[in-house]
Amino acid sequence: MPLPSIFQKTIRTACTHDGWSVVSRTAAILRNTRGNTLVGRSAHTNQQQCRAMSNSKKKKKKGGSSHRYMERQLRDPFVKRAQAEQFRARSSFKLIELIDKHQLVPTNNNDTGMCVVDCGAAPGGWSQVAAQKMAVADTSGALQLPRIVAIDLLPMPPVPGVHFIQGDFLDPATKRQVVVALDNRRVGLVLSDMAPPFTGHHSVDADRTMNLCDDVGAFADEFLAKGGSMVLKFFMGGHESEMRGRLRQAFRKMVVEKPEASRKQSSEQYLVCIDKLT
Repeated sequence: MPLPSIFQKTIRTACTHDGWSVVSRTAAILRNTRGNTLVGRSAHTNQQQCRAMSNSKKKKKKGGSSHRYMERQLRDPFVKRAQAEQFRARSSFKLIELIDKHQLVPTNNNDTGMCVVDCGAAPGGWSQVAAQKMAVADTSGALQLPRIVAIDLLPMPPVPGVHFIQGDFLDPATKRQVVVALDNRRVGLVLSDMAPPFTGHHSVDADRTMNLCDDVGAFADEFLAKGGSMVLKFFMGGHESEMRGRLRQAFRKMVVEKPEASRKQSSEQYLVCIDKLT
């Protein structure tokens, strides 16, 4: 006697997600000594039990993914270093590498005054690096502290030496706050380690990341001084070739980098733009 369609569907789903182990358990629910018929329970009761089994497998699957993530975090040397050196995120080491490699410290002059803006700053790992790496000694030996403005839609715990603005960096009201915080000075370095919420579709996620890069580029057009630099995160697979072409026209030098702290399996890379031409 054929099984009711609802159980056929359940078994097909079980095959897809967990092989034959779930199929066996599902079949056991349906089987009795007189053959493959439903005996002693209503169809509604059996339907509930099958749904419960399906939900249980989903929870186990999610739990397994979380377990793998925790194991990866525990093994990650940059996570350990971030904890030891009191950085808020492992991504701090990406910026440290880029700053050291390309000498991205803004010059201290009357126009920029060593000003830095970190777009999408939360939780604050890049702002921490900027506050530490941008402080330089002048000719007299006195320590010159940069003006760093961090912007994010999310709240962010205070970072010493960083002025935080909660808001959209494209919002005119937020931009006015940036101008006040910088005392009307132009910016020597614009940073963005932002990424949009992921959909799971790589090409869509890559394009959305490039759209964010376009937005940060528009912000830099308005605030970045001549001779200033910019660092943008993007994901391969979007319209990055078009973005690279525009940036090469706007900066003396533009390179693509994948820092050591960037996970090998990730398609993320960074556009490092040096010496804005106008």
